[in-house]
Amino acid sequence: MLDHLYRLVDPRNWEFQMWAEQVYTDQMLAQAEALPLRRDVVTLLTFVNEHKVVGTRSTGNMPLKLIRQLAPLFVVPPELDDRIGERIYPLKSEYDVWPLYFLHALAEVGGLVETLPGRLWRILPNGESFLETDCLDQTLHLLFTWWYQTNWLIAYPLAGLGEALPPAFEGITLRRLRAMPVGRRIRFEPFADQLIRRAGLTWSAPQSTVAQDLLRSGIRKMVIQVAADFGIVELAVKERAPGLVPRLVAFEVTAFGRLLLTALDLLGTA
Repeated sequence: MLDHLYRLVDPRNWEFQMWAEQVYTDQMLAQAEALPLRRDVVTLLTFVNEHKVVGTRSTGNMPLKLIRQLAPLFVVPPELDDRIGERIYPLKSEYDVWPLYFLHALAEVGGLVETLPGRLWRILPNGESFLETDCLDQTLHLLFTWWYQTNWLIAYPLAGLGEALPPAFEGITLRRLRAMPVGRRIRFEPFADQLIRRAGLTWSAPQSTVAQDLLRSGIRKMVIQVAADFGIVELAVKERAPGLVPRLVAFEVTAFGRLLLTALDLLGTA
């Protein structure tokens, strides 16, 4: 399934052997087993196996009726309808449900499922293998898919960032996160500003007085929030007024996350 991972499984590859000795422990396997993101992907694939899911004619996304059946099965069911005051704005498409759209992208880009416009969704052979493999390999497959194969702009699709991130953005981000000490509180804004500068991330839309804030929001959504979804970091947030997204104050890299980041580095050079 994950060819890059299995290329590393060679007794002569001492870097992989050292990594495997640290990560294939009962504690780490338990953390991968409990990871909501991994569990939700398994739920998505199982749902597709058990239901007739025909993609919408325009995008191939999941129809609204089935989204309402699937979403409550997730570890943390996402809100499907927006409420502003007394008014409710109903769900319009899968794009409105980021947790589902994120899982859909990982499964499709990762070769687990085929979702074509107006066609029946189907689990691919890699998807069947995914369901049968262990929880840590599942997590690594999904993380590799996000880091090296997916366009991160799906998490922050604003015109000001253009159509692609700087070529070295993912690699620089990986190195910056790997340089962070485990368990130490890292203030978000200085980290984001340094990453923006080092990676050459710019705002290409007409001049805006809030460009830096928008770039920081991009780092939050494309990097830190996704890292949190994979258990790589834990977040420290400050609650704000009802209806506003909590402010991200800081984060810290977990021991589990450090091992996943090391795996990413090894997989990227395999």
